[in-house]
Amino acid sequence: MTEIALPRREPYRTWPGALIVLAVIIAYVGTLVVIDDETAPDLDPVPANGQIRVGSDVVFAAKRGWYVDVTDATETSVSVVDAGAGFNVTVSDWDGTLADEVRRQKSLDEAFSKARLLGDDTSFSIPGGLEGTTFSYLIDQSQGRGWISVDEQADRAIVVYGHAPIEVFQQALPDFQDMLDSIRTEAKP
Repeated sequence: MTEIALPRREPYRTWPGALIVLAVIIAYVGTLVVIDDETAPDLDPVPANGQIRVGSDVVFAAKRGWYVDVTDATETSVSVVDAGAGFNVTVSDWDGTLADEVRRQKSLDEAFSKARLLGDDTSFSIPGGLEGTTFSYLIDQSQGRGWISVDEQADRAIVVYGHAPIEVFQQALPDFQDMLDSIRTEAKP
C-alpha cells in the first residue's frame, strides 16, 4: 500500500492583522479620551442674586465667580464649581438619626470614592439654624469636608460636601464656609 501524502498547510502570519486591530482600538479609545478632555462641562453662571434652590425647601447663596455644574444638577442636588473646587448641597428624605446618616455617608464615601477619613467628627452650627456633624477626608489628590445635618421632625437630611485639590483646599475653605453659612431651610411642604 502506498501512502498518500496529504498537502501540507502553509503557515500564515496573524500578527500583522492583530497589530491593525490593536491600532484601530488605540486610535478609537485615544480619540474618545481627547474629546472628553477637551469638552468642557456644562457650567451656568450663578444667578444674579446668587440664590440657588435645592429641592423645595433649601436655599443657599453661591459665591460670585462660581458656576453651577448643570451636568450633575438634579432637583435635590446642586453643585457649584470654581477652579477645581466643588461645593455640593443635597437634600433627601431621611427617617433616621443624625448618627445613622453620618455613618451612611462615610460608608458611601469609603466604598465608592475610596475616601480616607481624617480625624474625629465635630459638631457644627450655622446662623441659619442648620446644625449637625462635620468631618474631613482625602481622595487621591483632593481634600474635602462633609457637613451632615438631619431634621428629624421634617424627615430630611441635608448633606453638604466641599472639595478641592490638596494644594488649594485651604484657600477654598472660606468660600465653602460662606456658602455653608448661607444655607436656609424652609418648612417642608
